[in-house]
Amino acid sequence: MTPRVATKAKIWLATMWRDPSLEGTLRRSLILLALVTALTAWFSQTFFFPDEHFQILEYMAMKLGLTSPAELPWEYAAKARPFFQPFLYFLIAKPLTLLGLDPFALMFVLRAVTGAFSLYVLAVFARFLISDLSRPGARMAYARLLPFMGFLPYLFVRTASETASAAFFALALVVAVRGKDRLAPLFWAGLLCGAAFECRFQAALLVLGLFAWLAFQARLHWTKLAAFIAGGLAVVAISALIDRWGYGVWCFPPWNYVDVNLIQGVASRVFGTSPWFAYFYLEIGTIFAPITAALMIAMVIAVIRNPRHVIIWATVPFFLVHCLMGHKEERFLFPLVYFFTAYPVMAFAPGRPFPVFERVWAYRQSFAAKFVLWTAVVAMVFLALYPFGLRPHMRMAKYLYRHFPSGFQGFSYEADRFDNYPMVRPKPYRIDILFDRADLEAQLKKGPVYLMTDYPALPPVAKGVKAELLYSEYLFASSPQSAIAATKFLCAYADMKRKGPIHPPKLRFLTLYKIEPGQGNTPVAPCKPNWD
Repeated sequence: MTPRVATKAKIWLATMWRDPSLEGTLRRSLILLALVTALTAWFSQTFFFPDEHFQILEYMAMKLGLTSPAELPWEYAAKARPFFQPFLYFLIAKPLTLLGLDPFALMFVLRAVTGAFSLYVLAVFARFLISDLSRPGARMAYARLLPFMGFLPYLFVRTASETASAAFFALALVVAVRGKDRLAPLFWAGLLCGAAFECRFQAALLVLGLFAWLAFQARLHWTKLAAFIAGGLAVVAISALIDRWGYGVWCFPPWNYVDVNLIQGVASRVFGTSPWFAYFYLEIGTIFAPITAALMIAMVIAVIRNPRHVIIWATVPFFLVHCLMGHKEERFLFPLVYFFTAYPVMAFAPGRPFPVFERVWAYRQSFAAKFVLWTAVVAMVFLALYPFGLRPHMRMAKYLYRHFPSGFQGFSYEADRFDNYPMVRPKPYRIDILFDRADLEAQLKKGPVYLMTDYPALPPVAKGVKAELLYSEYLFASSPQSAIAATKFLCAYADMKRKGPIHPPKLRFLTLYKIEPGQGNTPVAPCKPNWD
């Protein structure tokens, strides 16, 4: 870059950053979110929930030859999951594997692509909503509010069906509303709705709400509604071919999904049930508790104040049906993520029915409002830099994949062994159970032992051995002393979980030691976390 070009770029950036206009504010908000999303895509080597990996990436990996069908979850045998999203990822991953990228590099690319597409949809949706808001103050407030929606970057880079479905449907809604007077845009909107459905079948409820709005609020002619339906059915037909490619036989996963999870009741019977109002506390029970609590309240008020709005028509059937379903998880509402950015202005901005709720609008610059927003920013930065997830252990999987390319034979004192993920398992891969020190001594006679533990410190081992800390998922376990300090904390934490009034989640920091015969002075763990 020449000095002249660099100078012009600096001037442009400075002008853009100081631009006080609505467009300039929105552009800054989107750029800030894009930067955090890029960081999150890089560091988030994990998943929020296992389905994101096992029912999307492992399906893709099976077609890439990295995973065998026998290693896929039970939904594969039941043919109850669509291959649409794994197929889209396959189209990206296949040429990259030919270039030599390993699975972890592929997963980063897929997170980055998903994040970029989600950001594009957010930009389209934001401009759509801003054009719909009648008052300049509400438009500017929405543009300024976006960077404080701290959950967006983390959700945007998830290779989950909820993320893809949310993006396809939000784009479909914008295309349908803007182009409702023409056949072609409605057909394209139908295509996007079909994609949302084929990523996550529950999106049918969103599509139903949008179709009802087009039919009863926009009062479209039947030919336009037919174009919308034709677009959706076209994707369903194409997806039948994709499912045939994925499963190797003709099948119809939407019906299989309904049969297994609703008619047979597998989801409720295996994974448990919750009361109808559970989402009002499930969504709040996260790292984004203050802002999600505010957004859940805003959603209810937005429904009351905007009964004719297309977003509300899409929201209500989706939310109510999920409330009536027995099995509930916070991620089931993630397809509403774009709408959640709109609920505050739709709920509290002036110019809509029930002006009593406008009193909250006057407090948007208050200390309480700033506290809620900045806690979301802190959580956003944390998730951008720390690979948090539920039982992921993807960092250990990455270490094993890259350091044991010829296979891994490990041992553990824990009954719950780390099975690893099929697409990144060293081949062969095996972890055997050790019951006592005698078992360890017997294995040491055959050579070095790779011992995996659930906590950073070294478990009690036989005398006359030396131990080397190879890797720990605990970021600060750089020495035996720091590993012991972390283990003491885990022991106290486990005691609090067992005996205290609150029960936070179990913490496991997988750690790998290499143990060999010889003289060593590595201190052993002073305690073992008791989670029973």
